[in-house]
Amino acid sequence: HHAQHKFSLKKYIFVPMENVATIADCASVIEGVSRSRNALLNGDTKNYDWDSGYTCHQLGSGAIVVQLAQPYMIGSIRLLLWDCDDRSYSYYVEVSTNQQQWTMVADRTKVSCKSWQSVTFERQPASFIRIVGTHNTANEVFHCVHFECPEQQSIQTEESGEELGTVDANPASQQLDPHALRAPSGSSLPPSPGPTSRSPNRQHQ
Repeated sequence: HHAQHKFSLKKYIFVPMENVATIADCASVIEGVSRSRNALLNGDTKNYDWDSGYTCHQLGSGAIVVQLAQPYMIGSIRLLLWDCDDRSYSYYVEVSTNQQQWTMVADRTKVSCKSWQSVTFERQPASFIRIVGTHNTANEVFHCVHFECPEQQSIQTEESGEELGTVDANPASQQLDPHALRAPSGSSLPPSPGPTSRSPNRQHQ
């Protein structure tokens, strides 16, 4: 009789143990700007730099929104904030099942946050997760490299890193819709975490 409880079904909403915010699980980034589609969800937490490997949004407008394939009972998420220099970010996280009512599950607007972020909260159904950057010590953009839910404790994913890469092995999949993640206001978003004024002198002499 206990077999039924193994799934922890609550009103038939599945409680996932593994990361369901992946391209393989049909999750997608429905808001946010990135050079490559769904860079946030491709499992790559190593290969990112000033030009690629992250998803961003302009502070004060928009957000980064992940849509899961279906509502899941979620009680934790983990993100990797862009950390190629010494900057810190502030942000908050909201979840929703319908994109109408949003519940704030993390308020880090008054905290200086760097690199890996673990967010745990009261488990609740969610199919949309919205990450809203509120501050960046370096410029006016919020940059996030990786997102997962629920949080995966083991950071040792080097072995599976190769397999994850195969999801994006087909270059055509990157070209599905180049405009999908363009900011609504056009290309007003600085593409790189670096100050826009002095990007040329980052080249090697």
